[in-house]
Amino acid sequence: MTARKRHRATIAGAAIVATLAIGAGTWAVVDPSVRASASAGRHADGDSERGGGRAAGAQSATATVDRGDLTDSKVFAGTLGYGAARGVPGAAQGTLTWLPEPGQVIHRDDFLYAVDERGVRSMHGTVPVWRSLERGRKGTDVHQLNANLAALGYDVSVDDTFGPRTQRAVRQWQRDRGHERTGVLTARDIAFVDGDVRVGTVGGKLGQPSGGDVVTVTSTKRIVTATVSQREAERLAVGTKVQVRINGAGAPMPGSVTGVQPSTGEDAGSKVDVEVSFEAGDRKLPAAASAQIDATGVTERDVLSVPIAALVAGSGGRYAVDVVRRDGTTKRVRVETGLVADGRVAVTGGVAEGDRVVVPR
Repeated sequence: MTARKRHRATIAGAAIVATLAIGAGTWAVVDPSVRASASAGRHADGDSERGGGRAAGAQSATATVDRGDLTDSKVFAGTLGYGAARGVPGAAQGTLTWLPEPGQVIHRDDFLYAVDERGVRSMHGTVPVWRSLERGRKGTDVHQLNANLAALGYDVSVDDTFGPRTQRAVRQWQRDRGHERTGVLTARDIAFVDGDVRVGTVGGKLGQPSGGDVVTVTSTKRIVTATVSQREAERLAVGTKVQVRINGAGAPMPGSVTGVQPSTGEDAGSKVDVEVSFEAGDRKLPAAASAQIDATGVTERDVLSVPIAALVAGSGGRYAVDVVRRDGTTKRVRVETGLVADGRVAVTGGVAEGDRVVVPR
């Protein structure tokens, strides 16, 4: 048996045991009329003849042995929102004279905040403005600046060098915005943020010195977040395709996991936060809502399956089912179990598609 199959078997066995644990002793609970007639041949590890000739019982329900695909899927509870908030520090020194409103979307070259009536504009990038950007500089921050200037229509080479072309472009940008044409940019002029952003909260106060996080920002896209155990997170690796429902209503929407990081909430050491992006199309979504993430796991194709409750547990981790004969009596047949999903378990052994099996109520 391969390691992967052993892993699946372990999971299947644990799921079956958990389901049958509500029964008495070693055995799953069965209908009283079946129990009385089966007392002599109760063990699943006996042969089928030892359990033969029993009446199914008027109170016993039955189910069909079905053939088809069995998919192990799990639904996780989540929340609709805009993702984790990130702080924008007030790096420009002075007095705050303008601040955005919560919920406002800020695009490239829009104001993030203003100090001494001079607007600090948003540029896209992940490295903050940690030095003056001027001729002769090289680095990732310069590359970000060149990329932004090019996106705004200025003639620059998108590389990591602040050369003559970048200097000319910066002077042109400064002239277009009514600033002194120095050819140098600092934290008083721009701040790098991760793309277009939505203002989450405003921490700065007008008339007060800038400092700390002036605002917090989030993505502009609606996403679903969920906090799950590290073990469950195996189903939700980055790139995993999922289905998303909002408030448990409407058709599911296709999505994918775009972020997984350690949780900062309670039990942070054993939990992870998962972010899921999805396609809402023209659907109007509420400002806040509960959400469900449907993650599909392993699929076993063209297998026989029965309801988990139909299993009779025996010693040594063995299982059987009571197959209903045409005359209404039952025959206990030993089966091997496989994947557990949606309340059913894959089985192999002395059963066939279409057989009826006892499902105790």
